[in-house]
Amino acid sequence: MADPIFAAIAEHQQRRAEHEAAFDVAGEAEMADRADGPLAAQAGALRDAASEREVEALQHVLHTVPLTTAGMLAWLDHISGPAGFDGIAPRDEDVAAIFGTMRAFVVGSEGGACA
Repeated sequence: MADPIFAAIAEHQQRRAEHEAAFDVAGEAEMADRADGPLAAQAGALRDAASEREVEALQHVLHTVPLTTAGMLAWLDHISGPAGFDGIAPRDEDVAAIFGTMRAFVVGSEGGACA
């Protein structure tokens, strides 16, 4: 059985790259069209939508319990690295999800589910 955390991490990395690209486009549009112009507004809306998709993907990562030790290590590396919270403090709900996922992994590994 494949560890689902790897797909969740890959999805978050993709959504993060899309958000960064949308952020760049919005910045360029604001420079070319004024911050309150129609092109800047459209680019800003796309940036906001990309941001929302990235947050959803991160939430999926936070709530996906790795099935293997390699998966847990990848999960820890991902959420603690630049792709995780990127210098922004996790919200209380995020901290609860982190500890909940870690607990679920430990409980699962005690039953011999993790290799």
